[in-house]
Amino acid sequence: MAPGKRLLMDAAARLAARHSSADMVSLRELAREAGLNHNTFYRHFESQEDLLHAIVEEFSQELRQGLAQARLSAPSPDAISHHAMDWLLDFALAHRDVFIVSMRERFGPPGPLQTAVTQMMAQLEADMLRELSTLNALPPLPQEAWQPALRLIAENAFQQCLAHIQDPSHKALRLQQSKTVFDTVVLGTFARLK
Repeated sequence: MAPGKRLLMDAAARLAARHSSADMVSLRELAREAGLNHNTFYRHFESQEDLLHAIVEEFSQELRQGLAQARLSAPSPDAISHHAMDWLLDFALAHRDVFIVSMRERFGPPGPLQTAVTQMMAQLEADMLRELSTLNALPPLPQEAWQPALRLIAENAFQQCLAHIQDPSHKALRLQQSKTVFDTVVLGTFARLK
């Protein structure tokens, strides 16, 4: 990636996390934060929306790949949720600004990023279903039965990440809470539908 593009993406994430909306960042403010001339922006992006989509796309790819590796490297099926959540909490801290912006855009008023973030979450849920099924970490039920359950698990995981960004000193508690939610939702879904 071109250095100027990287600087702009990182600066946009920092500024968007500080503002109430990603749309509130001006090109001049963005260029100043990146340490670049404001005309440099158009060498790398067609619009601010293009920039924001590039940030979400990169974030989504890193997130999906990292979670897949975390799940696949878990020592046992029972440890998958803990292993994945441990990785996710660290990832959230390392990508604090983009994480905050993505979740705010997802749950805030409709905007250019809301659809992209909603699609990212749907991809994460599909990845989770595929990987957990492949690793025999879910009791046998039709895939459509697991979709609402995994959505609840993903939502809880991202709420735990936002709390972890605010106060990373309670990681062990967040891991335990996430494991409890995972086990409860999986067992509840299986008991309800078997």
